[in-house]
Amino acid sequence: MQYISFYKDRLPFKPKTNVVIYFDAMNIGVKEYYEILYEDYDMLVETFRRGGLEFCFLPRIAHDMDLGKIYRYFNPDADANAAVPYAGHSRDRDLLEYVVDGFDARSLEPGLIQYKGEDFDKEDTYTYAFTPMTDVYSPSPYEMAENYIRMHGVSGDFFGRSHDRPSDRLRYEEEQLQQMRLEEACSEEACAEPPSSPSLFDRLTSAFRARLAPREKTSGSERMVIRENDALCEECRPVPQEEEVEAVMSEVQMLVERLRQSGVGEWALQQLFQPTQKLSRLYVRYGHIFLPDYNNVEIKMPPLSKAIYLLYLQHPEGIRFSYLPDYRRELLSMYELISGRDNREDIRRSIDDVTDPTRNSINEKCSRIKQAFLRVFDDSIARNYYITGERGEAKKILLPQDMIVWENFR
Repeated sequence: MQYISFYKDRLPFKPKTNVVIYFDAMNIGVKEYYEILYEDYDMLVETFRRGGLEFCFLPRIAHDMDLGKIYRYFNPDADANAAVPYAGHSRDRDLLEYVVDGFDARSLEPGLIQYKGEDFDKEDTYTYAFTPMTDVYSPSPYEMAENYIRMHGVSGDFFGRSHDRPSDRLRYEEEQLQQMRLEEACSEEACAEPPSSPSLFDRLTSAFRARLAPREKTSGSERMVIRENDALCEECRPVPQEEEVEAVMSEVQMLVERLRQSGVGEWALQQLFQPTQKLSRLYVRYGHIFLPDYNNVEIKMPPLSKAIYLLYLQHPEGIRFSYLPDYRRELLSMYELISGRDNREDIRRSIDDVTDPTRNSINEKCSRIKQAFLRVFDDSIARNYYITGERGEAKKILLPQDMIVWENFR
């Protein structure tokens, strides 16, 4: 087995042992391997995942990025109608600039590299195992992934579930067909206009959403309902409960997180995008929260979470969670103003719960507040807007007070 070393102080991401990267230093595998890596990438990713591995083919990752959405996720101040500045695409050979000096890349054929772990590292380098594509290649993406997984070890459970390759391929095709049928049913029976076929971006985010779902608690019929709902267009999907809305990641946020979890994705994001350094003013207008310098985007969150957020906006010095009982009357007044609820007993009970330091309610609400901002832009920007602070210390919002404008509210 061959090994490749990368300088620790140069490699712009933290390597992970479960990530397998296609590496073609001399770009000589384009004709032979790119077609299957591009066309069957989804199936390769899914098969590697069953073996506990993440497969990364950088040209396809860059190709799948919705550049407009991701660029504006990192640059919410950009003109919504402006063209996205081109920053180049991530290529597998770009890793070459991080290889240790003196390494002869010309001696390497196209292959797959995988980080070996800290036990194999040297003081200043990471060690990757290199597997030539000729050792694992097959016209079948399933067999190619299986060949690699067999070579590098996997639990028997993987092959116990997947040794019948034709059945696996058939099931994969049946799932795609079922998805198409559900979309056709939506377009014919429920929608005025048929939805467009899902893009790679949509399928990737749908797969990531399914991966996050707690499968052991979902019956077959419930899975079908979930799948049917995913296939419906926005107008036809059931409306989630208000408390659930802000806990769901936006599509672009899911894609960014999916790329970051791959390790290499963070590097690709750094190559393509630089987060804006410009902060927007925050306007509170009739109980709604707007960021006028970020295309006047509205930050939406449930009423109780919003009441807590507005409370912290009014106290730039910060408030310890343990001191929240001292602010019950102020928070109650604010919640009554924006909740639209008539039952004062229910309102008071909600305020009592969220200001009770022995309960977890305040942490849950702060998580929803944080997620409300992360749905719209990257954490490098969002951390200036959500409630933050060290454990046991006063929590506060970092945005300067001169950037907060109250209109027709207090």
